[in-house]
Amino acid sequence: MDSEPSKSDVESRLRDTAEAMSDRMSSIQEEVSSTGLSLRDWIVQNPLKSVGGMLATGLAVGLLFGGGRRDRRRRHAELVDRYLAALREEVEEAVDRGEEPGPALEKALRDRVPLVVYTANGNRRRRGGGFLREAGEIIFSTGLSLFAREAIGSMLDSLDVEAIVEDQLPDE
Repeated sequence: MDSEPSKSDVESRLRDTAEAMSDRMSSIQEEVSSTGLSLRDWIVQNPLKSVGGMLATGLAVGLLFGGGRRDRRRRHAELVDRYLAALREEVEEAVDRGEEPGPALEKALRDRVPLVVYTANGNRRRRGGGFLREAGEIIFSTGLSLFAREAIGSMLDSLDVEAIVEDQLPDE
């Protein structure tokens, strides 16, 4: 005998299921909020460890997704090679048409978008010390800039600009 559940049975099951889900959701929310508070407390109690963990995580993400210098240099070398090959081909076609090589190269360069290639060290001289030296240079240059700003500001504060302007204006 196949009997279908009554409407009240279905409603009762739905209420029970909704109540169980609500209880489970409350439990999960309470667990997440207590985990968040305990994590915050741990970070406050261990600031150096938390900073170290963040730096290690950033380094790991950078290594996983950032690529490497060798890969970047290889891509730059390929880009330069393609650029030069296209430039050479354009100049050779112009020479085949009877143009002089010098003017043909100038025209090809003038009509072409300039190529900018990033170099790891830029125009800086190679020196030892790496990160600490660069950090020191940044701190020194920032300090020097702040000192210069304060010195110039104090000199300008001591000047009476209105008196100087009035002295420079002709009498009427």
